[in-house]
Amino acid sequence: MPSVQAIRLGDNAVYLLELGGCRVLIDTGPDFHGASDTLRSALGGRLPDAVIATHGHLDHAGLGAWWQERGVPVALFEADHPLATGQAPGDAEFDGLIRYARESGAPPAVVADAVEAVERRRAWTRSARAADGYLPARDRRWPTGLRYRPFTPVSPAQVQLPGELQLLPCPGHTPGNAVALVPAEGWLFSGDQLLPGLTPTPALQAAPPGTGPDWRYRSFPAFLRSLARVRALRPSRCFPGHGAPFDGVDAVIGRDLDQAEQRLERTREALERIGPAPVYRIAEELYPRAAARRFWQIVATVQGLLDELEARGRAAQRGADWLPAQAARSTRS
Repeated sequence: MPSVQAIRLGDNAVYLLELGGCRVLIDTGPDFHGASDTLRSALGGRLPDAVIATHGHLDHAGLGAWWQERGVPVALFEADHPLATGQAPGDAEFDGLIRYARESGAPPAVVADAVEAVERRRAWTRSARAADGYLPARDRRWPTGLRYRPFTPVSPAQVQLPGELQLLPCPGHTPGNAVALVPAEGWLFSGDQLLPGLTPTPALQAAPPGTGPDWRYRSFPAFLRSLARVRALRPSRCFPGHGAPFDGVDAVIGRDLDQAEQRLERTREALERIGPAPVYRIAEELYPRAAARRFWQIVATVQGLLDELEARGRAAQRGADWLPAQAARSTRS
């Protein structure tokens, strides 16, 4: 009889799935002080046969090295391997973010704050990879700071999984993002693809080499298509990477897609009013009280919406400015 055991690790949830005679852990767990002890206790001393990381972020794959040291294979789709091996985010990505801030059209003081935030993240990333112990907690989601010891995952094709378990590529949140499904039970293990009460906003991030027109990954268009693909599989119960399991999956996905459509329409209307305009000017129009204070969150949201409008032929970029589709066509004629 298939069974699922939820294991809470600070703000994260990992799941032990027993299916077809196999024990599969969904996500490695984050590496904070005491996390591995919690896992040992919850698993009763029995190792899983395999671990699947839904994506390469440190709170979902941070204990990958720990599992591999115990002889348990950790599977992760190849596009996220650079996150696990410590190659990403690298200096090229941080430098790209700094260029992006400087070309965003934001005032100099806002750009300076944004660049400082990137440099802090660069320094923290290096420290997290190199730390022997645990850094101080950055927020209250985990009892200590998170560590991410680099490791080399295997591809899902190299791991023997139960036939009843499907691992579905869902790029968007990261290039190698995935969800796991047990179709016969209607179970979805969503990682960060689908979360209760929250629509994840894919961040500005680098594209895998050779996969895009420039350094930047078009996260939001890929995220929306992955979400629609998951909806088509009609799961009934979701086991998310954060928060409690929930039913009514179709309604939650529908809410997220409807919200995206509303934001896209607002963005298109703003662009019609003020375009041509750089991304920061559009962010100010949409989020006037937050654009400067939360630059990276707001600009990433707006950039994702512009990317999706461009993918639909409703907007285009000319130099640093974004234009409504009609204006863009007239500039070409």
